[in-house]
Amino acid sequence: MTSRVKTCETCATAKIRCLRSPGAAICDRCARLNKPCYFRPSRVRQTWTKKETRLESLERRVDQLLGQSQSHASPEENSGDVIDKGILSLDDAAALLDYYLQYMMPHFPFVALPERATVGELREQKPFLFLAILSVSVMEDRALKRALDDEVRTATADRTVLLDKPPALETVQGLLVVLAWSQHQASRRIGPQIFAPFLHLAIGLVVDLELDRPVEVRKFAGRMSVHETRSEPRPPAVLKAEKRAVLGCSFLSSSFGIITQRKVTLPWTAHMERFAIELAQDPDYDGDRSIMHLVRLQHIFEEMDKVSSESEDTSMSGTAFQRTFRTFKSQLQDYADQLSQQVAGSNYLLASQLNTVSLYLCQVSLFDRMSTSSQLPSAFRAEILGHGLTAAKALFSSLAHLPMGSERRMSYSEWLQSGFSMILSCKLSLMAVSDEVLRTNHPQIQSLCNELDMPQILRICVVRQQSQEPRSEARKTGFDYTGWLQYVEEWFGRHHHGYTSRQRGTPVPGSEVPDSTTASRAGLGTGPGSATGIPANTTATAIPVTYPPPAPAPFMSDVSSGLDLPVTGDMLPWTSFPDFWITENPLAGWMDLGLMPM
Repeated sequence: MTSRVKTCETCATAKIRCLRSPGAAICDRCARLNKPCYFRPSRVRQTWTKKETRLESLERRVDQLLGQSQSHASPEENSGDVIDKGILSLDDAAALLDYYLQYMMPHFPFVALPERATVGELREQKPFLFLAILSVSVMEDRALKRALDDEVRTATADRTVLLDKPPALETVQGLLVVLAWSQHQASRRIGPQIFAPFLHLAIGLVVDLELDRPVEVRKFAGRMSVHETRSEPRPPAVLKAEKRAVLGCSFLSSSFGIITQRKVTLPWTAHMERFAIELAQDPDYDGDRSIMHLVRLQHIFEEMDKVSSESEDTSMSGTAFQRTFRTFKSQLQDYADQLSQQVAGSNYLLASQLNTVSLYLCQVSLFDRMSTSSQLPSAFRAEILGHGLTAAKALFSSLAHLPMGSERRMSYSEWLQSGFSMILSCKLSLMAVSDEVLRTNHPQIQSLCNELDMPQILRICVVRQQSQEPRSEARKTGFDYTGWLQYVEEWFGRHHHGYTSRQRGTPVPGSEVPDSTTASRAGLGTGPGSATGIPANTTATAIPVTYPPPAPAPFMSDVSSGLDLPVTGDMLPWTSFPDFWITENPLAGWMDLGLMPM
């Protein structure tokens, strides 16, 4: 039987209460007034459900996806490392591990392993560190590199964000290895994208585990804990590994922060100095001795950066600034004397660090504080410039003696330092050839600039990089070194040629410039009378470089411009380089990877 409403239509229209006697077909009012009485059927009331929120919808979708992935994946696919999953074979993993131990680990001594470490030991004892080593050791297989990078990201999320495993020293070590060669991400033609996030994760773990403190001052129980907690004694090898990890995080944070002009999130402390000294006094590996020098040089680096970041409105006077410069210069000279034997022993890591800090002193003195440096006496500015040109020559001399292919093994800090030093050396060379006062009153500056021979160095670097660049796109991984070097060479060549042309009084539009093939041959050292790979007309102080064999012509066609670019009018109005680099600064004063047209 259909249910009906309790008020007839007539009473509802009149808005009067409708009363009906039991059993009557019409209401009492309609019967009394003799009016039609109609009760309409009642509508079925709909049951309203609670509307699903966006968050609940996303959670439901994630649960569905997780359920699908678990139902379609076999147990073998869900467990095991990259070898069990078939991403690479056991023999390939062993070859990559051997390559890392022999060629890459010396560039980053903060994560040290025994020379006889095996794949089986690392897979069982330190699987995350093992995965990180495999990912950074792949050189010429972009597909494999991408697959291993994805595995590293997944494992990192499990260990840090999802907290599937408790924080551990191994996680910090694995992150450090990834960070140390993060410039070689697969299919990345710009600056490293994972460096800052991974660095913050590593530093966060260091702080949580209190690795930045000596064991005797670590807080093993919180203030609100009612139970006494005692720490188990750590083996000496573990304590040393913790010290290396902390110093590695600080070293990368300082190098990255200063050169890229960002905040140093884990700066030098007295505890870190103590850790470095203890490692040097009782070393387990060769790199333990060099860590102390790296830490101390980085401390000087940070002190220089403090001078750079001071407000110039309240800055020190010219005399005080001269004392500060000479104090830093004296400290660096003392270290150069201490490191002479180690640097001479092909320790490029220390040589790069020392010369980069020396060059940074010039960056702070001449470019970061323009109002102060412009008021300095000409003789003092010449002293700063001479210091920088000498450091640049020493750096490129050590770089030139590296075996072919060493650039690919460089750590991220060395990579940053080489790029920054390249840019700053270009700036110093342009200042030397553009500043009329320095050229006239201090001829030794021009001599140092000629000995450095920045055009020749840039040509050598480009040709050297081209000779070892994979020709197959599938084999290219990481940052585009060749494109970046060609950009710097083109930029420097235009302005260097413009300044030198004006000094000679050569008409700019009709000026003759050397043929690009000649420039390439000069870089390759194929000229007559070249016993060591340097043209006969080069001075005896030129950098002794063992040049690669000439590349085929099609391989060199993309650098036909070389240094031989016409001088345009847009670069002539500025009479000195300091004015020029403020007005038109394609390199942003630093190694700005974001502005490089790749």
